[in-house]
Amino acid sequence: MIIRVDEAGAVRVDEHAVFTDFHVEAPAGFAVADLAATMGEQTRSDGEYLWIAESAIRHWLSGLADDDWEESFAGMVSYARSKGWTDEAGTHLRAHVENPG
Repeated sequence: MIIRVDEAGAVRVDEHAVFTDFHVEAPAGFAVADLAATMGEQTRSDGEYLWIAESAIRHWLSGLADDDWEESFAGMVSYARSKGWTDEAGTHLRAHVENPG
């Protein structure tokens, strides 16, 4: 699952059915903290990673998520929890940021 943010701050999720990869792609020059502010209140930064609410991901994929997707997403979240890639409340997933180009 790749979350792409364009220069205007629009968010789109590509490869939404790929649950073995989770990251954010942003234009060169976007700092992680700037991305968190651009992506909305359900995203925050720790300076190195973005922490994205599960509910934000579901919102961005509104209309695309079916029962199979929900089951696979729940498995991805469970795996992330087992690796410590969720926040203490278990509501946000850690994502690294790639700046292509």
